[in-house]
Amino acid sequence: MNTNCCSHEESCRCKCHDHEPKESSSCLRSIFKFFRCKCHSHEQKESMAHRCSKCGCVCTPAPDNHCRPPKMPGCPPPEICPQPGTVDLPQTTPPPKAKTAPHRPETIKRPPQNDPEEMPWFHGQIRNIIKDGPIFGPRKDEYLPFLFVRANAGDIGNRPLNGVFWESPDIYVVSNLEASSAPIKPPALGGIARANSPNTLYAHVWNVGKAPAFGVRVEFYWFNPSLGISRTDANLIGASWVDLGNRFNKFPDWREVKGPQGSYLSRGCHAIVKCPETWIPSYVNGGHECLVVRVCEPILDAVPPDQFSASADRHVAQRNIAVVPSASPAAIDLSLDLGYWIEPGSAEIDVTVEGPGSMDWLKLYTNNANPQLHVPASPVVTGMLPPHPSASRKQPISDLPFEARKTLLRPREKVNRGCDKLVIPFHASIEDMKHGEAQVLRVRQRMNGDIVGGYTVVLIGS
Repeated sequence: MNTNCCSHEESCRCKCHDHEPKESSSCLRSIFKFFRCKCHSHEQKESMAHRCSKCGCVCTPAPDNHCRPPKMPGCPPPEICPQPGTVDLPQTTPPPKAKTAPHRPETIKRPPQNDPEEMPWFHGQIRNIIKDGPIFGPRKDEYLPFLFVRANAGDIGNRPLNGVFWESPDIYVVSNLEASSAPIKPPALGGIARANSPNTLYAHVWNVGKAPAFGVRVEFYWFNPSLGISRTDANLIGASWVDLGNRFNKFPDWREVKGPQGSYLSRGCHAIVKCPETWIPSYVNGGHECLVVRVCEPILDAVPPDQFSASADRHVAQRNIAVVPSASPAAIDLSLDLGYWIEPGSAEIDVTVEGPGSMDWLKLYTNNANPQLHVPASPVVTGMLPPHPSASRKQPISDLPFEARKTLLRPREKVNRGCDKLVIPFHASIEDMKHGEAQVLRVRQRMNGDIVGGYTVVLIGS
């Protein structure tokens, strides 16, 4: 019954569904049936409702003892079905306040109107807005995706990196297998490429942001062995797309998901995706090419088209690793590109000799958390020849006697970088290599003190 009536009997127009709209006292009688008076001015608290002595209305009193019309109970709110794949995020602390200036930006150091300096001042204001943008807090705490591919086992997306960033554990190779017939799960995580034969590539991509990411593009590239990777030398193999949940969306096991480019494995916030195209590396470099994977969501978490630096951008990962499994003697000759740079400068290239325990990637190669590899008993002969233009004739050091190699090779080279493309010959060999022995050699290029590229060679006794 609707008891929406006015306050006074003489002007009350009944709107109840069982009465015709007319001026009568029938609505008052209906109110008498359902409401009891609680005014302090009446002695009987539980008596039938009647006219209030203060205002003359038939109603229940408010906390201030003044009567107001009764209110009928409203309908409960409808139940909302949550969208699949979403979670409610608890927020114990209030969001940070937006950064504001003490004065309005358009009034700070503004030249007088029609002054010649007014337009340069205005352009400076625009540049500051574009450079800084709005400040809402750390990027990882915003409701946005946070995509990345790991550079090492403990990587969580922090950049820049100044250590070893070219041994990504999230790029996998399966040799002697076409992509069309390869399974969605890589049979091995530490495989190495074979020259002049089909190889299938996989990538492990992550999203640790508070928002899911749909239509994430995963790109696969190959490069000639290089100490400075850029878009100039990029060779696209193929690309695929996946959907990733937010960092709270975690499956207990791997699940197969149907995507626009085929099936892939997902555990919610991270997935393993297969490159849809087969890669056949050239025999020129013995299959020792560099592999790069880029991941991006074009709208909410994009990557610049010219960005191929794994040390500067979390969307990029590199696998610059050459594994040489061989019996005695073990040897490798490589010509490493120094890459292109925006401006000339001095560069330093050096070689470090390290034990197998310094390389976590060997756990994937051996499929064992404890690879049980040890340093060879015989010394390693390694170093570089001076850099030269890329079109120059190559001189294989492996054709020379072991004693002669030591006199030619140097562990460090310095060069003034210009506009010409340069390569640097690298050699490493061990005369007596036994099973279970491994030697890790890392070649780094530094410019202005920062590591801009690297390549890792592993000699393993078979």
